[in-house]
Amino acid sequence: MDGGKSVIEKFDGSDYGFWRMQIEDYLYSKDLWQPLENKPIGMTNAEWNVLDRKAMSVIRLSLSRNMAFHTAKEKTTKGSSDATAV
Repeated sequence: MDGGKSVIEKFDGSDYGFWRMQIEDYLYSKDLWQPLENKPIGMTNAEWNVLDRKAMSVIRLSLSRNMAFHTAKEKTTKGSSDATAV
């Protein structure tokens, strides 16, 4: 961390385990981790969709251009995360 900002190295297809650890930690720190699992009971579909889209955008922004193409068709955070596994 530098000056209070978290920096996640863009994932380019190498060292998936390290990137996965970083992105999960970042999502937890921003309370965006739930879309990696299941929708909580009591959360509306609208709330879930917004939370899922926020988390998915964090994942996509942490990917290199080449890796981002692997997630282009995915509609969920879980799908985007799974599509990056190489």
